[in-house]
Amino acid sequence: MNNKFIEQLYELQKLENVSAPDSTGKAEEIQRLRANVPPQIIAHYDRLRARGKNGISVVRNGVCGECHIRLASGIFAELVRGEDLKICDSCGRYFYAAAGSIPAEQPAAVQEEKPTKPRRRKKKDEPPTTTE
Repeated sequence: MNNKFIEQLYELQKLENVSAPDSTGKAEEIQRLRANVPPQIIAHYDRLRARGKNGISVVRNGVCGECHIRLASGIFAELVRGEDLKICDSCGRYFYAAAGSIPAEQPAAVQEEKPTKPRRRKKKDEPPTTTE
């Protein structure tokens, strides 16, 4: 559900970043997208846009696309699962994991097995024998 908001904000950002002249279709699309996003999320997005910044950062390979800071592995995992909205601790933008930006699982490196030698058992220390 939260992924839906981020996708709509990302579409909104793409529409607002286009330098083409305003058209009625574009304005209507912007209003439709804004109406579907909760007011708190739009307010945070608008504060960033008012300062001339993007409100959404595309995450690629676990790195914020705006400030280039690597995400903590736990935050990146939550972002991939789409459990909650995530905001960059460094630049304050919402994270958006675009399709194809999540790295595919790498095959595990094949380790060559070393031949093992049989282990020798240590001899137990025997108590000294006393001769009288």
